[in-house]
Amino acid sequence: MVLNNRRRSSIQDDAHTERWLISYADYMTLLFAVFVVLYAFAIVKEENYAILSQSFGTIFHLEGQEKQGAQGNDLTHVSDSLLDSGDKLLEVELFNKGLLDEAGNQPVEGDSQLINLDKKLQGTPFSSMVEKLQTDLLEVLEQGYAKIEQDDNWLTIEFSGGLLFGSASAAARPATIDLLKKVVHTIAPANNYVHVRGYTDDQPINNEQFKSNWQLSSARASAIVELLQKLDIAPQRLAIEAYGQYQPKVANTDSTARSRNRRVVIAISRFAWQPPVKQLLVAPAITAKTATADIKSAVDNEVKVIELPHGGLRITTRDEE
Repeated sequence: MVLNNRRRSSIQDDAHTERWLISYADYMTLLFAVFVVLYAFAIVKEENYAILSQSFGTIFHLEGQEKQGAQGNDLTHVSDSLLDSGDKLLEVELFNKGLLDEAGNQPVEGDSQLINLDKKLQGTPFSSMVEKLQTDLLEVLEQGYAKIEQDDNWLTIEFSGGLLFGSASAAARPATIDLLKKVVHTIAPANNYVHVRGYTDDQPINNEQFKSNWQLSSARASAIVELLQKLDIAPQRLAIEAYGQYQPKVANTDSTARSRNRRVVIAISRFAWQPPVKQLLVAPAITAKTATADIKSAVDNEVKVIELPHGGLRITTRDEE
């Protein structure tokens, strides 16, 4: 009996002393899970950092060449090496700080928001002109005799030289005025500057009227400008540009290519001409002093006091006879 009691006590003691293993196992499991999570956060994903570095390169306009920040530090392209250390991040922060603290005297290339232009100088938006021009010039556009193009600064209407002028001539064809009226229908309500550009092919010219392609391209541009002025376009908005044969669209290899190079371009600027403000003539101010002087002068000139022989006075406005 005593022996059995001792065995039971020994078993109960052993069971009680081994319960810490359960808590220890739970603790180690939780600790392992913590380290797994920390390790997962610490893994460097190269593809994500590559995207991040390319984004920084786009923001700071680094194209693989050395750029000098506002504080004089030369930085290479951020994407040249992975951002796997605090040093690269520090360089980016310094570069960004330099841009914010001190603005340079040149705008960042490609960032139009840094160019502070006076909005009053902006003309009519191109978007409101393109649709009108495409509608009015639909026939010649479909036939390939005209072409409308647009960039940030110019809206250009390119006409084939043969459509507007005869061969080696600056005399406008009868249809030229009709085409220009359609263009004027769009540009007349606006106040944008208008440049007329003349181009020729590379065939030499030497006739009684023109000695070179320079003169021919200039004369054709001048003819268009004069017609636009006659159609009530302010001459202050107009300008003439002559390029001769030296800016061809395509190589002058055959007659078809040369016909494409003979052209006249009406270029509409995004900037506007501002008519001068007419100054009103202001009459000189009349003060009490000047008014009194004017009255006194009038009295002196018109009212006369004459002493009579017997000692009396005669006041009159009539001259003595």
